[in-house]
Amino acid sequence: MLTRLTASLRSLLLATLLLPTLAWSQGLRFTTLDIGQGDSAVLIAPGGCVALFDGGPTGSGTTIKSYLKSLGVTNVDMVFISHMHADHMGGIDEVDVGTDAVSIDAVYDHGGTYSSGAYTDYVNHFNGRRITARKGDVYNLCNQVRLEVMSAGGNHSDENAKSVVVKVSYGAFDALVGGDLTGDTEDMESVIATAVGPLELYKVHHHGSRYSSNNTLLDATNPTVSFISVGKDNTYGHPTAECLGRLAAHNSEVWQTEDPASNSKRGHIELSSADGSTYVVAQGTQSITYASKAPDTQAPTAPGSLVASVVSSTAIDLSWTASTDDVGVVHYNVYRSTNGLAYSLVGTSTTTGFADLGVPGGTTNTYRVTAVDKAGNESVASSVTATTPLAVIAVTSPNGGESWAGGSTQSITWTSRDISNVKLEYTLDNGSTWNMIASAVAASTGSYTWTVPGAPTTAARVRATDAFGSTADVSDGTFAITGVATQGKVIINEILANEPGGSTSGEFVELVNVGSASVDISGWVIRDDASIRHTFPAGTVLGGGRAIAVFASAAGIPTGTPNAVASSTSVLGLNNTGDTVTVKTSSAKNAATIDSFTYGSGLASQDGVSMNRSPDASATGTFVLHGTLSSQGSSPGTRVSGTAF
Repeated sequence: MLTRLTASLRSLLLATLLLPTLAWSQGLRFTTLDIGQGDSAVLIAPGGCVALFDGGPTGSGTTIKSYLKSLGVTNVDMVFISHMHADHMGGIDEVDVGTDAVSIDAVYDHGGTYSSGAYTDYVNHFNGRRITARKGDVYNLCNQVRLEVMSAGGNHSDENAKSVVVKVSYGAFDALVGGDLTGDTEDMESVIATAVGPLELYKVHHHGSRYSSNNTLLDATNPTVSFISVGKDNTYGHPTAECLGRLAAHNSEVWQTEDPASNSKRGHIELSSADGSTYVVAQGTQSITYASKAPDTQAPTAPGSLVASVVSSTAIDLSWTASTDDVGVVHYNVYRSTNGLAYSLVGTSTTTGFADLGVPGGTTNTYRVTAVDKAGNESVASSVTATTPLAVIAVTSPNGGESWAGGSTQSITWTSRDISNVKLEYTLDNGSTWNMIASAVAASTGSYTWTVPGAPTTAARVRATDAFGSTADVSDGTFAITGVATQGKVIINEILANEPGGSTSGEFVELVNVGSASVDISGWVIRDDASIRHTFPAGTVLGGGRAIAVFASAAGIPTGTPNAVASSTSVLGLNNTGDTVTVKTSSAKNAATIDSFTYGSGLASQDGVSMNRSPDASATGTFVLHGTLSSQGSSPGTRVSGTAF
């Protein structure tokens, strides 16, 4: 039996004890079967659990069953089908049929579909027993032999490149079985090379084709022996001189099931190992004993020429020269300390560089970089220290003593360093309350054109803040805002179309006189697209800098709301999907328009949230959702900040 990881735990190795298929204890056995021009191999764990790799072409079932029965195998725990070509899976459905059947518990492949008769037979036969193998899956055969899927499927146009590749590990013995994996255009051999690591046995990809077994794979694995499954009369020229030459250059001894050069069959290639430290390869009368490679205990060299480049107050770039290792470096660990004593891992890199983007400004940071190889050996560290500057911003105007007229346009200016965006605010009461001017302005511009509010004061200041809130600066002294010209000017400042709750009585329209002179608004009307909704009664005067909020009805006016009145028609009828609010001097058709605003659903999309001019009480301000200016949903009769007009 077999233990397989669930989809959410593929990276973990399961340790469930497995019941053996064979009744006796034995060493590891791996056999590449002689089935002609095709591929099939048998793996038997010491405890007797059995796995097959591919099933050869149609007609191979008899050979596979005969070999299994000769060993007393009556059941196969799992079968890996590398890919959907018929020479690798055409005979697998023949194994568990007939009076001499060897039952199969499950088959694992890369998923997907393929157009061939062999594929159709395979899918129909193993319906309910077919499982998709994925990269990173780990299986335990009898809790003795580890099987790790190194590659499977993927978005490839070539079926060979989709081959399921399995690394077999038993003690110090490691083998790789990968069907027809490619090493040319869709070069999956190079992709998995480093992760595979050194090998004792390499089950040669694609029968030894010219495009298999590239130098990148062989450099990383250096297999002691290589098994080739090949037909003596194949028309492909397998195994090719190019492949054999690369194997020879890496001192890998080649064993093959048949020999096209002499047109002869050599038979099954059988490998056995008692404990993984040594193994015997036998074929016919030939038998050779090999020693497994010793575990890798050599750490990589330390990264060289480590350099830290300060990019900004919050970013440092690290670079170094590559470490060397007897097998190969997998990645680099980057550690950081702000006191030179305690270090924390801030990230890893598979290249010779790392960008640390989370550095506190104004700190001295010491870095240690180490190299890690496949076996987990970590090098000694290379160190470097770098100090990040503090982000700086300084308001240069208004900076105290200025006198700006309300309603005029003025330039707020600043200088900055290591800041991307600036938030601008103003106060009319020397810092007790702050009002938004702009939430994010590019710091590099150094300037912002501001329409000065119309409320006279001698206690105004401007504040500039890094948009992330790390640093700020305020005008060194207060400046004065003088009243706008003597005439009054009435604007629509705030509209609540989407009333809180379900009662439309809470809808309101707020008017503000942004001028300094009082305005008699007797007889003025507020209307929407449908009709007149309110007529101001005789004697209604709106003082300079004052506001009046007209609610749909008295029932909708929150307790304590200043400067509030009820609509003369007891309704405002403001649509959430969009409407136009207009203030005219009378109900006459030719009456002058004082102000008008047409809004869409975006400004009436939130229950209980009004639309308000930004900046507040500015004749040139645009309407935004109130929530972008204040934590409150609305501010009828008061400023956005909640202070009185």
